[in-house]
Amino acid sequence: MQKSRTGRRLIATTLLSAALTAGMVACSSSDDGGDAAAEPSANESVLGTPNKATGTPVTIGFVSEGQSQSIDVTDEIRGAEAAANYANEYLGGIGGHPIQVKSCQALAQPAVATDCANQMVQAKAAAVVGPTPGELDNLVDVLSPAKIPLVIHSGTTQKGLSSPGVFSLTNGTAYFAISATAAKDEGLKNTVGVAIGVPGAEGPTRQLGSLIWGNAGLDFSVVGIPPGTADMTPQISAAGADADNFFVIGNDSFCTSAFKAIKTTKPNAPIFAIDRCVTIGGGSSIPNGYEDINVATALNLSPDAPDSQLYSAVLAKYGDGAKFGQLSSAGYAPMLGMIKALNAAKVTDPTQQTVMEAMKTAPPTEYPLTNGIMFQCNGKQIPISPNICSADGILAKATKNGELTDFQQVTIDPKLYATPSA
Repeated sequence: MQKSRTGRRLIATTLLSAALTAGMVACSSSDDGGDAAAEPSANESVLGTPNKATGTPVTIGFVSEGQSQSIDVTDEIRGAEAAANYANEYLGGIGGHPIQVKSCQALAQPAVATDCANQMVQAKAAAVVGPTPGELDNLVDVLSPAKIPLVIHSGTTQKGLSSPGVFSLTNGTAYFAISATAAKDEGLKNTVGVAIGVPGAEGPTRQLGSLIWGNAGLDFSVVGIPPGTADMTPQISAAGADADNFFVIGNDSFCTSAFKAIKTTKPNAPIFAIDRCVTIGGGSSIPNGYEDINVATALNLSPDAPDSQLYSAVLAKYGDGAKFGQLSSAGYAPMLGMIKALNAAKVTDPTQQTVMEAMKTAPPTEYPLTNGIMFQCNGKQIPISPNICSADGILAKATKNGELTDFQQVTIDPKLYATPSA
């Protein structure tokens, strides 16, 4: 038993670094990037039949990095508020109670994040929602002891994985498992991970990647390359001599150099990458651009998808100018996902206590903007953490210009996360 606990602690620690890398990449640009070719037209009919909430208001907190000198992700806040306003008008709020969103901007500063959490305690928020918080531990340190549910899009720090009352609606580690599962399904045998050479990426890619690819029955090795390396051809040529596919993790500029080297040395080898590797128009220096690169992602922002049609209509009506894309969806999806779970659990008097219990007992609920991926926060989704509410993810294909198409749900076997028994 002790070995099992130790193994889980080890994996949780490596995920902390992976999460920090994801946060670094997510904050590397102040614009919305955009995953889709175009925003779908806003058709208000998809909103459904009005069902206005008329009960006493309930306060739900939302914490975002917000706007500072280096970043502007305030569309996350507008996306969350749009989801709440839509729920108030069309879904009966939460159990008939209209939602009042109390937002706070953490400004990528731990002390400010702590202050945001304390504001939520003072406001007696029934729950606090967030995207993928860069200062997740600061929120957890305040909200978990106060027994206020913290519901986030994803979060994989050690505290986020283990502290009571934290609910990560998507699998923040799925980038690895999606790519390993897809490689196995394609009959590939030998993956080389190309990781940006910083501790927050290279270490987790070696440790977590070796675990997941190994459990999938595939060979896996990693080459770490320093950021800013313009020509990675020598390193990738040496490391990938026997590779039949590659997995790339880093920010967009790092990935661009990696893609160029891979397509030069092994032009026919499949490439898997995280979604932050690909930006619209960013592949002009890559042979054939981003064409056919497999992109692991959490949301399906295809303009033709039914979820996107609803999302676009909600933004048009309630979004206060928020753009369709990565930022607003990071607020919209967890807010609407939580609301739907609570209503599925038939909460009638939303308080901190009833919301906490309802999140644990709600039936499987479809996560917004995934077109079919279900989450359930019963602590049984993947073995490394009771706080992760879904195992599955999405794999898309990139076009030459960096638009994502052909979104496919990837069902992830929780056994990929099983630690060695001895």
